[in-house]
Amino acid sequence: MRRIIILLVALLVITATTTNALAQDPSASQLAEAEKAFETANALMEQGEHAEALTHYKKALAILPKEPAFLFNGGLAAYGSKDYLLAADLWTQLKVVDPTDWHVRAKLIQAYQALSKLSDRDVQRAELFEMWKKGNPAELKEHFEYCRDQFEVNGKKVMAFEHFELKGNRALRYVFRILNEAEDDEDFRISLGSYDMTNAIWRERQNPKPKEGERLFHLDGYFKGGGHATYSMLFPEPSYDDVRGMVIKILEGKGKPVSSTTVVPATPKPETKPTP
Repeated sequence: MRRIIILLVALLVITATTTNALAQDPSASQLAEAEKAFETANALMEQGEHAEALTHYKKALAILPKEPAFLFNGGLAAYGSKDYLLAADLWTQLKVVDPTDWHVRAKLIQAYQALSKLSDRDVQRAELFEMWKKGNPAELKEHFEYCRDQFEVNGKKVMAFEHFELKGNRALRYVFRILNEAEDDEDFRISLGSYDMTNAIWRERQNPKPKEGERLFHLDGYFKGGGHATYSMLFPEPSYDDVRGMVIKILEGKGKPVSSTTVVPATPKPETKPTP
């Protein structure tokens, strides 16, 4: 019995020693190593080398596992590598480290969407909207939208933004920005809106009359040169997942507009020379 007690005490001493060693601050050389790994990873991210960048972020995190910048960028690299589970894990760790970081809520919404964990996605969205309503942090209140989703359709990258509120006479709920081939600018967009003028006409013509607060929504495409297409008029307001599905069908060529307009550039008149 005494031998067992001695062994237990020895085990506790070893465990405590190990814990204290792990709890020690990193040395100067380790900090330099973490910084170098972080800088290398950032450079690789700029080149679009997400998987390689993730390797270096992991090296940095092995030294400073709670560093917010390492966790956030590591999540970006994992997401870009389509390792959505790891991205969600890193961003969840960051949320624990910094509960006031609203950016990480938006990133978790994207990660859970990619993982098809929609209930987890909705929890993060509810938290983000609550933070926005309370203005905590204050800078969040300055934003009218956030990026809630990223996906690809037929080789085209789509970034989906959700507005925090319906505001103005041309109110928008979702904006799907379809990027150009270089992915450095918007090629065109598809949005779910609820414009005041459209609703006024709808209320006037609808029988029975819509109830107070009920709104008509419409899915529209806006193209370079002033082109416009309306794909659907929607009541009641559709869910994000329903709208996302409609946008995917449009981009696949399966969703046709119910109306469209094309702006034809004015033809310049030929210059007339004065008669001598």
